[in-house]
Amino acid sequence: IEKNDHFQFGDVPQLQDTVTVLGYPTGGDAISVTRGVVSRVEVTSYIHAAHYLLAIQIDAAINSGNSGGPAIKDGKVIGIAFQNMP
Repeated sequence: IEKNDHFQFGDVPQLQDTVTVLGYPTGGDAISVTRGVVSRVEVTSYIHAAHYLLAIQIDAAINSGNSGGPAIKDGKVIGIAFQNMP
């Protein structure tokens, strides 16, 4: 992404799609980029909001501090990363 550009929102990924996760892990001083494969897409309870939301499970490493970073597929944001599902 170039300076002053922005991400667009993408569609919900399919199983086995490759997703890239961006973030700034705790203790680091540079951006972290990891990739993973979508293994599950389902509605699940989200503990922090007491709501049911769509969750996309991927096998990318999401380190402490990466929560809140974008999950990207084909240059578009398809979700927000957090470390584990309830």
